[in-house]
Amino acid sequence: MRLDIFTILVLTAIICFVAAAGFGIAWWRHRSYSAPGIAMLTFGLGGIGASLLAARGQIPDGLSVDVGNSVTFAAMGLGWNAFRFGDGRKILVTPLVVAVGSWLILCRTPFFAENISFRTAYASLTFAAFSAGYCFEFWRAPSVRPMIRNLLLASSGINVILFVGRAIYCLMTGEPSGLLEGDNWLAVTILAPAVFLTVLALCGLWLWQERMFCDLQTAVEHDPLTGVLNRRAFDTAATALIDRAAAKGEELALLLIDIDHFKSVNDRFGHLAGDHVLRAFADGIKSELRKNDLLARYGGEEFVIILRGAGMEDAAQVAEKLRQKVSSLRLDWQGTPVSLTASFGIATTCDTRMSLFELIDRADQGLYGAKGAGRNRVSTIAPAKPAFSAKRRATKRRGSLPASVS
Repeated sequence: MRLDIFTILVLTAIICFVAAAGFGIAWWRHRSYSAPGIAMLTFGLGGIGASLLAARGQIPDGLSVDVGNSVTFAAMGLGWNAFRFGDGRKILVTPLVVAVGSWLILCRTPFFAENISFRTAYASLTFAAFSAGYCFEFWRAPSVRPMIRNLLLASSGINVILFVGRAIYCLMTGEPSGLLEGDNWLAVTILAPAVFLTVLALCGLWLWQERMFCDLQTAVEHDPLTGVLNRRAFDTAATALIDRAAAKGEELALLLIDIDHFKSVNDRFGHLAGDHVLRAFADGIKSELRKNDLLARYGGEEFVIILRGAGMEDAAQVAEKLRQKVSSLRLDWQGTPVSLTASFGIATTCDTRMSLFELIDRADQGLYGAKGAGRNRVSTIAPAKPAFSAKRRATKRRGSLPASVS
């Protein structure tokens, strides 16, 4: 049974156009994201390139061979750069320009244009180089799920092997005598990209769906103003940390922070200034914490921190460092300097198993003591609980956090 190269090229074009349509719909619905738009362009160019190559003999060779391969090279290079861009690395334009430019220049050379086997070998090596680029990017993408990553690695790696083998085969045998001619071995080397593109499209849509889910989850779990965790997400994460620390016998500290006289900032400068202060405060605190510490906005101007593996002495040192950091912030609002201080209350789990609410309650008493002693200080000793209990304060916080700042 002989595999028909024309049919394989038509199939490749259909796969590309369907994938382009899928990514186009995704881009149309989420136009603030560039990734699906780039993917749409990549597969669209791939479909055009495969269609031009399949039309060999029905259209001028300059359009089918020269332009068809150039467009296909551009699609491969664009897709490779799209993955780099999505993974946080810079776009490399030079390899794409060199691949397309050198092909078009060589096609104007009589020896190259008339030698089909040499031309096929050159194109195969170019495809192999881009496939190797894909393989390398997939290999160093630890954020991608192992199953998807391995599937992409396997398909791109097979592409590299087959295209290098195709180049060697063409140079040694002088095959093929025409673009749409050749034995089953050459047909398989053309079928491999169709399989690779199918895998790339399916995995790309899967990764896009995961990215959208992660972005949605981030939006749900984070405070839109400061970018730190919101109260709901903090309660869930902190409860899990407390249970885990209790099971392992580890210490854990909680810092409850209140920005001193924050209402006066809103009264003097307005709510936009208050928003600016909250963002600067959160950024300053976050820059001093470890990656495994939890920071959340717990109320209007109240923030809470969980320090893993910290006892009272360590927590007090961290709190004092943060207090000094806040005091040293140089804020400016429309030419007017804005000074900032904060009060800290600390509670630790020590050897006692306690709930998050109990930990918050103890830290709240410490915060009350810090504010009662003149503010801008750290309190590690909880005074007698005031009549305005922590439970009522927690209820007040839940109802006092507006869309902006109150």
